[in-house]
Amino acid sequence: MDFQLMSKQRKFLLISSAVGFISMFLPWVSISMFGYTQSVNGMHKEGVVVFICFVVTGIIAFIDDQKKNLDKTMWTITLLAGAIALLFIIWYYSEITGSILGSALVGFGLYIAAIAAIGILVSAYFLRSPTDNIKDGFDSLKEGLKSKFANSPNPPSANSTDSTKAVETPGSNNDDTKNINPVG
Repeated sequence: MDFQLMSKQRKFLLISSAVGFISMFLPWVSISMFGYTQSVNGMHKEGVVVFICFVVTGIIAFIDDQKKNLDKTMWTITLLAGAIALLFIIWYYSEITGSILGSALVGFGLYIAAIAAIGILVSAYFLRSPTDNIKDGFDSLKEGLKSKFANSPNPPSANSTDSTKAVETPGSNNDDTKNINPVG
């Protein structure tokens, strides 16, 4: 990997995800109670989802041709990861500020994580290829998922060893009358 040859979009995504990754280990909240202070980093509760979003974004910045911008599917996944990270950071922030036990202070790690998530969104959206748009990105993602599931083998059913199935004959007055039709 040559950082100088990477596309501008990938560089900023990589930097934002690295900053976000580091912010996970910085104090997100400091809790003071009865004269004692305890700091907690972002690797708890909702922070784990934020961590996964930062890692996914960093991996996406590395894969494929690094000289080109992200393709539509990866671009959409990156936007989703950045949005999910930012939403979970906001949720975490609202939980901290609504604390009634002692005094909880928001740590600088949370602010850095929020800036990194915003950086991911801004980098992915404003440095996108001219042909990329959100609708086409979601369509591309949907088609990719359909093709993955269409190519996967069907899971075996509960009666997968039984090659016949009892089917009631329509119009029959007798409930005991059944036709055995092979399933094929």
